[in-house]
Amino acid sequence: MKTSTEDGRGLWPLKAALGFLAAVAAVVVLRELRAIFIPFCFAVFLYFLFGGAVRRLLAWRVPKALALAGVLAAIFCGLSICGMMLFAGAATFVDLFPAYSARAVALVEGGLARVHLPFVDLRQYLAHIDWESLLDPGRVTALVTGSIGSFAGFLGNLLLVLLLLMFLLAERTPMAERVARSLTPAQAGGLRAVMNEVDARVRHYLLIKTLMSAATAALAALILLAGGADFVVFTALLVFFLNYIPTFGSLLSTLFPALAAFLKFGFSPRFVLLTLGLMAMQFLMGNVLEPQVMGHRLNLSPIVILLALVFWGWMWGAAGMFLAVPVTSSVRIVFESLPALRPLAAAMGGE
Repeated sequence: MKTSTEDGRGLWPLKAALGFLAAVAAVVVLRELRAIFIPFCFAVFLYFLFGGAVRRLLAWRVPKALALAGVLAAIFCGLSICGMMLFAGAATFVDLFPAYSARAVALVEGGLARVHLPFVDLRQYLAHIDWESLLDPGRVTALVTGSIGSFAGFLGNLLLVLLLLMFLLAERTPMAERVARSLTPAQAGGLRAVMNEVDARVRHYLLIKTLMSAATAALAALILLAGGADFVVFTALLVFFLNYIPTFGSLLSTLFPALAAFLKFGFSPRFVLLTLGLMAMQFLMGNVLEPQVMGHRLNLSPIVILLALVFWGWMWGAAGMFLAVPVTSSVRIVFESLPALRPLAAAMGGE
Protein backbone atom coordinates (compact mmCIF):
# COMPACT_ATOMS: atom_id res chain seq x y z
CA MET A 1 0.00 0.00 0.00
CA LYS A 2 1.32 3.46 -0.94
CA THR A 3 1.89 5.93 1.84
CA SER A 4 0.79 9.56 1.70
CA THR A 5 4.43 10.60 1.24
CA GLU A 6 4.78 8.39 -1.82
CA ASP A 7 1.51 9.75 -3.21
CA GLY A 8 2.79 13.30 -2.71
CA ARG A 9 6.06 12.51 -4.49
CA GLY A 10 4.14 10.99 -7.37
CA LEU A 11 2.02 14.11 -7.76
CA TRP A 12 4.88 16.61 -7.85
CA PRO A 13 5.11 16.69 -11.71
CA LEU A 14 1.40 17.52 -11.87
CA LYS A 15 1.81 20.22 -9.22
CA ALA A 16 4.80 21.66 -11.05
CA ALA A 17 2.88 21.71 -14.35
CA LEU A 18 -0.10 23.41 -12.73
CA GLY A 19 2.18 25.96 -11.06
CA PHE A 20 3.86 26.72 -14.38
CA LEU A 21 0.51 27.18 -16.13
CA ALA A 22 -0.70 29.44 -13.33
CA ALA A 23 2.48 31.56 -13.60
CA VAL A 24 2.08 31.87 -17.39
CA ALA A 25 -1.58 32.85 -16.97
CA ALA A 26 -0.62 35.47 -14.38
CA VAL A 27 2.02 36.95 -16.70
CA VAL A 28 -0.47 37.15 -19.59
CA VAL A 29 -3.12 38.82 -17.41
CA LEU A 30 -0.65 41.32 -15.93
CA ARG A 31 0.70 42.23 -19.37
CA GLU A 32 -2.64 42.51 -21.15
CA LEU A 33 -4.28 44.47 -18.31
CA ARG A 34 -1.28 46.71 -17.60
CA ALA A 35 -3.44 49.82 -18.10
CA ILE A 36 -5.25 48.78 -14.90
CA PHE A 37 -2.43 47.22 -12.87
CA ILE A 38 0.15 49.98 -13.36
CA PRO A 39 -1.98 52.77 -11.81
CA PHE A 40 -3.09 50.38 -9.07
CA CYS A 41 0.51 49.49 -8.17
CA PHE A 42 1.51 53.16 -8.04
CA ALA A 43 -1.52 53.82 -5.83
CA VAL A 44 -0.51 50.97 -3.51
CA PHE A 45 3.03 52.29 -3.13
CA LEU A 46 1.76 55.82 -2.51
CA TYR A 47 -0.45 54.23 0.14
CA PHE A 48 2.66 52.77 1.76
CA LEU A 49 4.29 56.21 1.72
CA PHE A 50 1.38 58.35 2.91
CA GLY A 51 -0.85 55.94 4.81
CA GLY A 52 1.10 56.67 7.97
CA ALA A 53 0.52 60.42 7.53
CA VAL A 54 -3.25 59.88 7.28
CA ARG A 55 -3.27 57.66 10.37
CA ARG A 56 -1.30 60.27 12.30
CA LEU A 57 -3.74 63.01 11.31
CA LEU A 58 -6.63 60.81 12.41
CA ALA A 59 -4.87 60.24 15.75
CA TRP A 60 -4.76 64.03 16.15
CA ARG A 61 -8.57 64.07 15.83
CA VAL A 62 -8.53 65.58 12.34
CA PRO A 63 -11.74 64.61 10.47
CA LYS A 64 -11.12 61.76 8.07
CA ALA A 65 -12.50 63.61 5.05
CA LEU A 66 -10.27 66.61 5.78
CA ALA A 67 -7.20 64.41 6.32
CA LEU A 68 -7.78 62.56 3.04
CA ALA A 69 -8.42 65.77 1.11
CA GLY A 70 -5.29 67.41 2.50
CA VAL A 71 -2.99 64.45 1.76
CA LEU A 72 -4.41 63.89 -1.75
CA ALA A 73 -4.21 67.61 -2.56
CA ALA A 74 -0.58 67.75 -1.40
CA ILE A 75 0.33 64.73 -3.53
CA PHE A 76 -1.49 66.14 -6.57
CA CYS A 77 0.12 69.57 -6.26
CA GLY A 78 3.61 68.17 -5.74
CA LEU A 79 3.51 65.66 -8.59
CA SER A 80 1.70 67.98 -11.01
CA ILE A 81 4.28 70.76 -10.41
CA CYS A 82 7.12 68.27 -10.96
CA GLY A 83 5.39 67.01 -14.11
CA MET A 84 4.84 70.55 -15.37
CA MET A 85 8.52 71.42 -14.94
CA LEU A 86 9.58 68.13 -16.53
CA PHE A 87 7.41 68.64 -19.61
CA ALA A 88 8.44 72.31 -19.83
CA GLY A 89 12.09 71.28 -19.76
CA ALA A 90 11.48 68.69 -22.47
CA ALA A 91 9.71 71.32 -24.60
CA THR A 92 12.64 73.72 -24.16
CA PHE A 93 15.08 70.99 -25.18
CA VAL A 94 13.00 70.25 -28.30
CA ASP A 95 12.91 73.96 -29.23
CA LEU A 96 16.68 74.39 -28.82
CA PHE A 97 17.74 71.08 -30.36
CA PRO A 98 18.09 72.34 -33.98
CA ALA A 99 20.98 74.57 -32.87
CA TYR A 100 22.45 71.73 -30.81
CA SER A 101 22.04 69.35 -33.77
CA ALA A 102 24.21 71.43 -36.10
CA ARG A 103 26.89 71.77 -33.43
CA ALA A 104 26.73 68.03 -32.68
CA VAL A 105 27.28 67.12 -36.35
CA ALA A 106 30.25 69.50 -36.57
CA LEU A 107 31.80 68.15 -33.36
CA VAL A 108 31.37 64.48 -34.34
CA GLU A 109 32.65 64.90 -37.89
CA GLY A 110 35.58 67.04 -36.71
CA GLY A 111 36.46 64.57 -33.99
CA LEU A 112 36.37 61.60 -36.38
CA ALA A 113 38.57 63.49 -38.84
CA ARG A 114 41.23 64.06 -36.14
CA VAL A 115 41.13 60.57 -34.63
CA HIS A 116 42.99 57.83 -36.52
CA LEU A 117 41.26 54.57 -35.66
CA PRO A 118 43.40 51.42 -35.99
CA PHE A 119 40.66 49.29 -37.59
CA VAL A 120 39.99 49.92 -41.27
CA ASP A 121 36.48 48.40 -41.19
CA LEU A 122 35.47 50.64 -38.29
CA ARG A 123 36.80 53.74 -40.07
CA GLN A 124 34.86 52.86 -43.21
CA TYR A 125 31.70 52.17 -41.23
CA LEU A 126 31.85 55.49 -39.38
CA ALA A 127 32.71 57.36 -42.59
CA HIS A 128 29.49 56.13 -44.25
CA ILE A 129 27.19 57.20 -41.42
CA ASP A 130 24.98 60.16 -42.33
CA TRP A 131 25.27 62.11 -39.07
CA GLU A 132 22.99 64.91 -40.29
CA SER A 133 20.19 62.40 -40.89
CA LEU A 134 20.90 60.56 -37.65
CA LEU A 135 20.71 63.79 -35.62
CA ASP A 136 17.84 65.25 -37.63
CA PRO A 137 15.86 67.61 -35.33
CA GLY A 138 12.52 66.27 -36.55
CA ARG A 139 13.45 62.70 -35.72
CA VAL A 140 14.80 63.57 -32.27
CA THR A 141 11.76 65.74 -31.54
CA ALA A 142 9.42 62.89 -32.44
CA LEU A 143 11.45 60.50 -30.27
CA VAL A 144 11.34 62.80 -27.22
CA THR A 145 7.65 63.66 -27.49
CA GLY A 146 6.75 60.03 -28.16
CA SER A 147 8.72 58.85 -25.15
CA ILE A 148 7.30 61.21 -22.55
CA GLY A 149 3.80 61.72 -23.98
CA SER A 150 1.77 64.82 -23.17
CA PHE A 151 1.19 66.73 -19.96
CA ALA A 152 -2.56 66.17 -20.30
CA GLY A 153 -1.99 62.41 -20.44
CA PHE A 154 0.24 62.65 -17.37
CA LEU A 155 -2.46 64.52 -15.45
CA GLY A 156 -5.06 61.94 -16.48
CA ASN A 157 -2.92 59.09 -15.20
CA LEU A 158 -2.15 61.01 -12.01
CA LEU A 159 -5.84 61.58 -11.32
CA LEU A 160 -6.55 57.87 -11.85
CA VAL A 161 -3.79 56.92 -9.41
CA LEU A 162 -5.09 59.42 -6.83
CA LEU A 163 -8.64 58.10 -7.25
CA LEU A 164 -7.44 54.57 -6.48
CA LEU A 165 -5.35 55.91 -3.61
CA MET A 166 -8.38 57.68 -2.17
CA PHE A 167 -10.33 54.40 -2.03
CA LEU A 168 -7.38 52.64 -0.40
CA LEU A 169 -6.98 55.33 2.25
CA ALA A 170 -10.72 55.65 2.88
CA GLU A 171 -11.24 51.99 3.79
CA ARG A 172 -12.49 51.61 7.33
CA THR A 173 -10.89 48.17 7.60
CA PRO A 174 -8.02 47.15 5.29
CA MET A 175 -8.70 44.33 2.85
CA ALA A 176 -6.02 42.10 4.37
CA GLU A 177 -7.67 42.41 7.80
CA ARG A 178 -11.09 41.52 6.37
CA VAL A 179 -9.60 38.44 4.73
CA ALA A 180 -7.82 37.51 7.96
CA ARG A 181 -11.11 37.53 9.86
CA SER A 182 -12.41 34.74 7.64
CA LEU A 183 -9.41 32.46 8.33
CA THR A 184 -8.41 30.30 11.25
CA PRO A 185 -6.37 32.04 13.99
CA ALA A 186 -3.12 30.43 12.78
CA GLN A 187 -3.76 31.35 9.14
CA ALA A 188 -4.85 34.88 10.11
CA GLY A 189 -1.66 35.35 12.13
CA GLY A 190 0.46 34.22 9.19
CA LEU A 191 -1.35 36.56 6.79
CA ARG A 192 -0.96 39.52 9.15
CA ALA A 193 2.74 38.75 9.59
CA VAL A 194 3.29 38.67 5.81
CA MET A 195 1.39 41.92 5.22
CA ASN A 196 3.18 43.68 8.07
CA GLU A 197 6.55 42.59 6.68
CA VAL A 198 5.62 43.75 3.17
CA ASP A 199 4.41 47.07 4.56
CA ALA A 200 7.57 47.61 6.63
CA ARG A 201 10.06 46.69 3.89
CA VAL A 202 8.35 48.55 1.04
CA ARG A 203 7.69 51.63 3.19
CA HIS A 204 11.36 51.68 4.29
CA TYR A 205 12.59 51.26 0.71
CA LEU A 206 10.34 53.95 -0.77
CA LEU A 207 11.05 56.47 1.99
CA ILE A 208 14.84 56.05 1.83
CA LYS A 209 14.82 55.95 -1.97
CA THR A 210 12.78 59.16 -2.16
CA LEU A 211 15.09 61.00 0.23
CA MET A 212 18.22 59.75 -1.56
CA SER A 213 16.75 60.67 -4.96
CA ALA A 214 16.00 64.19 -3.73
CA ALA A 215 19.53 64.57 -2.35
CA THR A 216 21.07 63.23 -5.57
CA ALA A 217 18.97 65.59 -7.69
CA ALA A 218 20.00 68.57 -5.53
CA LEU A 219 23.69 67.70 -5.82
CA ALA A 220 23.36 67.25 -9.60
CA ALA A 221 21.73 70.67 -9.87
CA LEU A 222 24.57 72.27 -7.87
CA ILE A 223 27.21 70.64 -10.10
CA LEU A 224 25.42 71.79 -13.26
CA LEU A 225 24.95 75.32 -11.93
CA ALA A 226 28.64 75.52 -10.98
CA GLY A 227 29.61 74.36 -14.47
CA GLY A 228 27.23 76.71 -16.29
CA ALA A 229 25.31 73.88 -18.00
CA ASP A 230 21.88 74.15 -19.58
CA PHE A 231 18.62 72.42 -18.55
CA VAL A 232 19.48 72.41 -14.84
CA VAL A 233 15.93 72.00 -13.51
CA PHE A 234 14.99 69.48 -16.19
CA THR A 235 18.10 67.42 -15.48
CA ALA A 236 17.52 67.54 -11.71
CA LEU A 237 13.99 66.18 -12.18
CA LEU A 238 15.30 63.45 -14.49
CA VAL A 239 17.87 62.49 -11.85
CA PHE A 240 15.17 62.40 -9.15
CA PHE A 241 12.77 60.14 -11.05
CA LEU A 242 15.34 57.93 -12.81
CA ASN A 243 17.10 57.26 -9.50
CA TYR A 244 14.20 54.94 -8.63
CA ILE A 245 15.46 52.60 -11.38
CA PRO A 246 18.50 50.72 -10.01
CA THR A 247 21.75 50.95 -12.01
CA PHE A 248 20.25 51.90 -15.37
CA GLY A 249 18.50 54.97 -13.98
CA SER A 250 21.71 56.55 -12.70
CA LEU A 251 23.43 55.85 -16.03
CA LEU A 252 20.64 57.50 -18.03
CA SER A 253 20.43 60.47 -15.68
CA THR A 254 24.18 61.04 -16.12
CA LEU A 255 24.15 60.53 -19.89
CA PHE A 256 21.74 63.38 -20.71
CA PRO A 257 23.58 66.22 -18.88
CA ALA A 258 26.90 64.88 -20.17
CA LEU A 259 25.63 65.04 -23.75
CA ALA A 260 24.16 68.49 -23.20
CA ALA A 261 27.48 69.69 -21.78
CA PHE A 262 29.32 68.15 -24.74
CA LEU A 263 27.05 69.93 -27.21
CA LYS A 264 27.54 73.27 -25.42
CA PHE A 265 31.22 73.14 -24.51
CA GLY A 266 32.63 70.54 -26.93
CA PHE A 267 35.78 68.57 -25.99
CA SER A 268 36.84 70.99 -23.28
CA PRO A 269 38.07 70.79 -19.67
CA ARG A 270 34.68 72.06 -18.47
CA PHE A 271 32.89 69.19 -20.21
CA VAL A 272 35.30 66.67 -18.68
CA LEU A 273 34.96 68.15 -15.17
CA LEU A 274 31.16 68.25 -15.37
CA THR A 275 30.95 64.64 -16.53
CA LEU A 276 33.45 63.38 -13.95
CA GLY A 277 31.70 65.34 -11.20
CA LEU A 278 28.31 63.83 -12.07
CA MET A 279 29.77 60.32 -12.32
CA ALA A 280 31.59 60.62 -8.99
CA MET A 281 28.47 61.98 -7.29
CA GLN A 282 26.28 59.19 -8.65
CA PHE A 283 28.84 56.57 -7.61
CA LEU A 284 29.16 57.90 -4.07
CA MET A 285 25.42 58.33 -3.57
CA GLY A 286 24.37 55.06 -5.20
CA ASN A 287 27.16 52.71 -4.15
CA VAL A 288 28.48 54.13 -0.87
CA LEU A 289 25.92 56.25 0.95
CA GLU A 290 22.63 54.66 -0.13
CA PRO A 291 23.55 51.05 0.83
CA GLN A 292 24.60 52.30 4.27
CA VAL A 293 21.31 54.14 4.79
CA MET A 294 19.12 51.50 3.13
CA GLY A 295 20.60 48.58 5.04
CA HIS A 296 19.64 45.01 4.14
CA ARG A 297 15.88 45.23 4.53
CA LEU A 298 15.16 44.22 0.93
CA ASN A 299 17.83 41.50 0.83
CA LEU A 300 17.64 40.90 -2.92
CA SER A 301 20.48 39.47 -4.96
CA PRO A 302 21.96 41.89 -7.55
CA ILE A 303 21.27 39.39 -10.34
CA VAL A 304 17.65 39.13 -9.15
CA ILE A 305 17.34 42.93 -9.28
CA LEU A 306 18.76 42.93 -12.82
CA LEU A 307 16.39 40.18 -13.95
CA ALA A 308 13.49 41.96 -12.26
CA LEU A 309 14.31 45.16 -14.17
CA VAL A 310 14.35 43.25 -17.47
CA PHE A 311 11.17 41.31 -16.70
CA TRP A 312 9.05 44.18 -15.39
CA GLY A 313 10.43 46.50 -18.07
CA TRP A 314 9.22 44.00 -20.67
CA MET A 315 5.89 43.66 -18.89
CA TRP A 316 5.05 47.31 -18.20
CA GLY A 317 7.73 49.43 -19.88
CA ALA A 318 9.35 52.29 -17.95
CA ALA A 319 6.67 52.09 -15.23
CA GLY A 320 7.60 48.46 -14.65
CA MET A 321 11.24 49.40 -14.14
CA PHE A 322 10.21 51.92 -11.48
CA LEU A 323 8.14 49.26 -9.71
CA ALA A 324 10.52 46.32 -10.21
CA VAL A 325 12.37 46.37 -6.88
CA PRO A 326 9.43 46.85 -4.47
CA VAL A 327 7.25 44.38 -6.38
CA THR A 328 10.01 41.76 -6.43
CA SER A 329 10.70 42.29 -2.73
CA SER A 330 7.01 41.80 -1.96
CA VAL A 331 6.93 38.61 -4.03
CA ARG A 332 9.95 37.29 -2.12
CA ILE A 333 8.25 37.94 1.22
CA VAL A 334 5.21 35.98 0.04
CA PHE A 335 7.48 33.14 -1.11
CA GLU A 336 9.13 33.08 2.33
CA SER A 337 5.73 32.45 3.94
CA LEU A 338 5.00 29.40 1.76
CA PRO A 339 7.02 26.28 2.72
CA ALA A 340 7.06 24.94 -0.84
CA LEU A 341 8.53 28.20 -2.19
CA ARG A 342 11.05 28.97 0.56
CA PRO A 343 14.00 27.56 -1.49
CA LEU A 344 13.10 29.99 -4.28
CA ALA A 345 12.90 32.86 -1.77
CA ALA A 346 16.34 31.87 -0.46
CA ALA A 347 17.73 31.88 -4.00
CA MET A 348 16.37 35.41 -4.52
CA GLY A 349 18.08 36.67 -1.36
CA GLY A 350 21.31 38.62 -1.36
CA GLU A 351 22.86 36.94 1.67
